[in-house]
Amino acid sequence: MITLIGAALAAAVLALVLKKDSPALALMVAVAGVLVLMTGLIEPAGQLIHAAKRLLSELDGAETIYVPIIKAVGIAAAVRIAGAVCQDAGQAALAAQLELAGTAAAIVVCLPLLTEVLELVNRMIA
Repeated sequence: MITLIGAALAAAVLALVLKKDSPALALMVAVAGVLVLMTGLIEPAGQLIHAAKRLLSELDGAETIYVPIIKAVGIAAAVRIAGAVCQDAGQAALAAQLELAGTAAAIVVCLPLLTEVLELVNRMIA
């Protein structure tokens, strides 16, 4: 993990130095830094997914509750990273549209959870 942090810091410093003379190259260095970091996080993310699946299999009926939340968090993380790249590229409008699309996608994946909550409230009232 220390290596990944070092690579990210090196990419950030290099992008900062290059930004004045070559903004396009600075953006590419920053994107390369993000890709290196994401590549390094594949194995820990796989372990996290495996542990979450094991935990969900032990909980009764947890899929309708926790899976939409996990999906929404994943969407939020992906949108946050992509939005930051868009902001660094000077594309604030694109970043804003990306955030709007991410919000809509998170709402869509949470619809089963909302349905479950409404059914629970309906059963409690009736």
